[in-house]
Amino acid sequence: MPELQAAYERHRGQVFFLGVDTRDDPQGAVDFLTEVGVTYPQVVDWDGDLLAHLRIPGLPVTVILDAQGKIIAKHVGPLDAETIEGLIDQATS
Repeated sequence: MPELQAAYERHRGQVFFLGVDTRDDPQGAVDFLTEVGVTYPQVVDWDGDLLAHLRIPGLPVTVILDAQGKIIAKHVGPLDAETIEGLIDQATS
């Protein structure tokens, strides 16, 4: 998440980020996000419906959408800065 936060700060206004807290205790999620310094918007997927709909096998997962809202990539697992930038390039080109 710190790498995503850094990318959010670098691309603010050009690329939009949305975190999805899945099946988390709401206060625990807020405490964690505050602790790691995440400031991009967050929503809650209480029952894991989004994961099921997207057929995502586990967490963490990053889903990349193009400007029309079409899924162009999914990445399951942690991300490093280079991979994040590659996904952003893919989405914006």
